[in-house]
Amino acid sequence: MATNPPSPPPSSSGQGDQTDQSRRTGQTDQTRRTGQADRTDPAPGDAPVPAPAPVAASAARREAPSSPVPSRPSGWSAWADDRLPGFRGLPPRQRAVYAALVAVVVVAGLVVAYYAAFVLDRSTARERARSDKQAERSVDREQPAFVATVTPQDYEQEVPEVITVLLDRKLTAREQAGLTALRGESARVWEFLKPLGGRLLEHPSGPLEFADGEHTRGQFRTFDLNLNSDRGAGLTVNRMTAVKDDCRAPGARTVVHLPSAGSEPRQGLLWDLTGGKEVRPRGPYALDEGASQGQLYFRQNVVELGNGQSNMAFRVQPEVSTHTCAWHIVASYTDTTGSHQQRIPSGTGTFTAEAIPARPAQYFEWVTGTGWGCIGELTQRGCGATDLL
Repeated sequence: MATNPPSPPPSSSGQGDQTDQSRRTGQTDQTRRTGQADRTDPAPGDAPVPAPAPVAASAARREAPSSPVPSRPSGWSAWADDRLPGFRGLPPRQRAVYAALVAVVVVAGLVVAYYAAFVLDRSTARERARSDKQAERSVDREQPAFVATVTPQDYEQEVPEVITVLLDRKLTAREQAGLTALRGESARVWEFLKPLGGRLLEHPSGPLEFADGEHTRGQFRTFDLNLNSDRGAGLTVNRMTAVKDDCRAPGARTVVHLPSAGSEPRQGLLWDLTGGKEVRPRGPYALDEGASQGQLYFRQNVVELGNGQSNMAFRVQPEVSTHTCAWHIVASYTDTTGSHQQRIPSGTGTFTAEAIPARPAQYFEWVTGTGWGCIGELTQRGCGATDLL
């Protein structure tokens, strides 16, 4: 019976070959799973395995365009493509004709618009000028016709020589002694009595002949009246009238009088407000030294304001002798719209003209060259000239 020969034992080299082949197979599978080339150096004696191309590069090659993208026109061609219908599909020569026609149309439109505006402007110029002038006049008339500024006389800077000081109370014995110790200097007497509540009145300046007859002269407190207008159109003040709001008997208790031989006339306007409310005021009269002295001022004069005219300033002298009156002025003026009136001061404001009471509780008078004379409820100290009153 035949016997099979025994198989030779496996050699060590055969086992190594199987191990190397298994390792290469595992690395190949891993490389396929990760998409990356195996970076492990090949074993000695093995053939080098080519590394597969990266997946990102392959995808980039697949997505690359098959044909080049045409360049976009620039400059005026791009503008024309966007704004001129049908321009993009025309041949170059027709494009030039198309662009020329568009330019002609645009220029013609501008020329027509310019001349249309010119013709319209010429045809409506007169109407617009009339409308603008009317609007300007309307705005101008919205402003006050004129502004009246009243400034009381500053007796701190200048005290008249002939004055009367009124107080609403009687002087004490000490105050009487202080007054009679002074000489009859108006500035020093006023400086002494003003802190005690004194009010200063002036006396008329010399004789004055009124054109419409004799008038009763009284005392007054002057103020400056300034008229000014910002209007572009001119206006004319042709009359000013005094109106009494209320009159009452004088209420002062003490009178201190410093007379003089005479005083200089002062320019301005004089109103005679003597009498009660029922007595109509007279004036204004001119107080200047010329031929118009004593004449009714607005009988020969007017006041021009506005249209660049300078302001007009008056010194007002309201004289009263029997009553203390609250009063105001009504100014009549004319402009391009007709005749109007304006009150001075505006609103419900008034001026006050104060009279000297006929029988005060205390009366002091300086007799030139002799001294003080005093009558009434007082001590009689320092009043040596009382019998001359």
